[in-house]
Amino acid sequence: MAKPAAAPDAPQAPAAGPTVASLIMAMVVLTGLSVGVGGMFGLQVLSKIGRQPPASKTDTKGGEAVKGRFSDKATLHALSPIVTNLASPERTWIRLEASIVIDGEGVEAKGLAASITEDTIAYLRTLSLPLIEGASGLLHLREELNDRTRIRSGGKVRDLIIHTLIVE
Repeated sequence: MAKPAAAPDAPQAPAAGPTVASLIMAMVVLTGLSVGVGGMFGLQVLSKIGRQPPASKTDTKGGEAVKGRFSDKATLHALSPIVTNLASPERTWIRLEASIVIDGEGVEAKGLAASITEDTIAYLRTLSLPLIEGASGLLHLREELNDRTRIRSGGKVRDLIIHTLIVE
């Protein structure tokens, strides 16, 4: 029950599969569909860009601007740049440029800024480099400086804003 061997001269049946013409036709149809879908998407995006977004309630209240983070009487006073060395490693220097937001009027900003600068230098000299590395270290430093600033000013300073922090 062995199969009879095929004669070597027997004609082979043509392979059943897609022809070149059917492949080209499929590519043309798919290209046409993608152009149509892309065009419709582009028209939708352009129609949304042309319209103005509706005014939200948080932007304005009765024609007045929304209050900011600080009061209208708050003033910004720049501290002189602070350059000092860290506790460890000994040859590591830090430069800090910051400003303070003073809440209220009649506060002598120069004297207050000088005492805050002095306190900040004293604190920075006690730090080691691993304490201020990374995002969490910067956040911890900012919170600690804000706390020390509020205590030193007796609550007159709302915030200490760090502009530049360079460790070398």
